[in-house]
Amino acid sequence: MSWPANSDAQAGRHVFLVEMEAGPDALLRVLSPFALMGARVTGLDLTDRETRLDLRIEARGLGQAVAEHLGRRLRAMPTIHGVGQGWIG
Repeated sequence: MSWPANSDAQAGRHVFLVEMEAGPDALLRVLSPFALMGARVTGLDLTDRETRLDLRIEARGLGQAVAEHLGRRLRAMPTIHGVGQGWIG
């Protein structure tokens, strides 16, 4: 028997690079889709650039389709300026 975390689709880490407007609830807004999709956020790096925030999110437990869906949801948010995605094996 194989645990879901051992499958190839979920073995690596997905990385999202998000550039967004600075605001009091910006971080919570961006992280909420990860919680809704059942992602396990394992790393965060936030850089304040005065008028914007740059956020690096590392997550496990996502298949490729779910990661792509998360990227589309992030891009659809009005306060998001850009989203980059990658995968670390």
